[in-house]
Amino acid sequence: MAIIFTYPRANSVIESDSFLISKSDQDNLTMNVGVGDVFDLIPTILDLDDFNLYGEPFDPSGTPQPGDTINYNCNTWVLGPAGTSKTEIINVSALAIPPNYVATEPDITQLKQDVVYKTTFNATNTVSPVTLNINGYGANTIQRGGLTGLEDIPIDFIAVGVEYFLTWNGNIFQLHTSNPSSGSSSEFINPDAVTETIGGISVGTTFPAKQDGSGYTMQEMWDKLLYPYQFPTLSGLNISGQGPTVEVGYTIAPGPYDFNWSKSNAGNIEANSGVINDITASTTLAVGVDIKTLNTTSVVLPSITKTTGGATYKWEILGNNNQGGAISPSIYTITWLFRRFVGNSPGTIIAPGDIPSLAVNNSLSTNLSGTYTFPGGGYKYLCIPETFPDPTKITLSGLDVAMAGTAEGYGDGTGPIKYKLTPGVTNTFGNVTVAYKVFRSLNVLNGQAIFIVS
Repeated sequence: MAIIFTYPRANSVIESDSFLISKSDQDNLTMNVGVGDVFDLIPTILDLDDFNLYGEPFDPSGTPQPGDTINYNCNTWVLGPAGTSKTEIINVSALAIPPNYVATEPDITQLKQDVVYKTTFNATNTVSPVTLNINGYGANTIQRGGLTGLEDIPIDFIAVGVEYFLTWNGNIFQLHTSNPSSGSSSEFINPDAVTETIGGISVGTTFPAKQDGSGYTMQEMWDKLLYPYQFPTLSGLNISGQGPTVEVGYTIAPGPYDFNWSKSNAGNIEANSGVINDITASTTLAVGVDIKTLNTTSVVLPSITKTTGGATYKWEILGNNNQGGAISPSIYTITWLFRRFVGNSPGTIIAPGDIPSLAVNNSLSTNLSGTYTFPGGGYKYLCIPETFPDPTKITLSGLDVAMAGTAEGYGDGTGPIKYKLTPGVTNTFGNVTVAYKVFRSLNVLNGQAIFIVS
């Protein structure tokens, strides 16, 4: 029967303490050993004499330090120069001098193990092994990492125009498809254009290596795919109390006015990048407008008057997005228009001064088209500036309305409906006088009448 012994627990140990072991090299006899003797078995620096990678040994002549690299010299794994973690990148353009490659780069004065040579080739390799000679420093073989160690790149492996990353280990160039100094184990590089739009990645997008030689991390790729950048917009620019249509002769008085606008994706707008321009006068009215947080700002305008029908005046607001691009401007236009006058009158003619008093319709317009409801009694008058196009049809309950013609003194015009040209009609502000075309119903219509004009 086994005898079981129990002992109190020690809360701490010193080197002279001992504990029991089974000695494997002495028939497993039970012996005691000091704690300090066990500590002596643990080295402060791990011995790399037995280091093997791809079946090749490590050269024990040196001890690696933080930032050093370990390179394969075709026989053993050896230390590179101290601190040779690769940070410097030099661009290299390799030209095919069949069957190998040469390059001439003024920035390279020697081959270094702490440099990444970002290299493009103008032709694929037609032989294997293949060499690269930079600035006459020797035709050195280009190899790649394989499952069993470094190996010669196969024929037709190199693609024209693709950026490769070469490192020099003192004997050969090792070829990488991503920057070995980027510190990322999973990066995406592909200079070919995307063939169709997927999420936030548009057709035609490419993913070449960045300027530092690194690729796109998986986080960046997923962000691009699932969270495409939303370009901001500016819209709805207007001026409080002004326009968008005013009567010919109207004057915008000089002074400050509130410019208002709307926006989308405000978080992607660059603050204080807003500019308000007077397009018509080709002048800038405001700069540094905080279009990111504001929707209105005060702008001083000069006196502005137009005295011709259809005249316009334009302003714009624009700015930048936070990617350095321009935001399309929002434009506001004020247009000066004449009024049309429609209504009843008992007389067979109407004086110029009475035309503006016709009460059925006096809206700003560019033509006479529309539907007009006349009250009963009197003749029906429709008056428009002489610059307006003539109506081609006037109907009542689907039938053509009989209109006054040459016999009644309304013989002007070349269209199917004649009018009487009446000069001397003055606008509301008394500063513009023009001739109006006056159209009149042939007869007095005592009941309500709905005219449809086209």
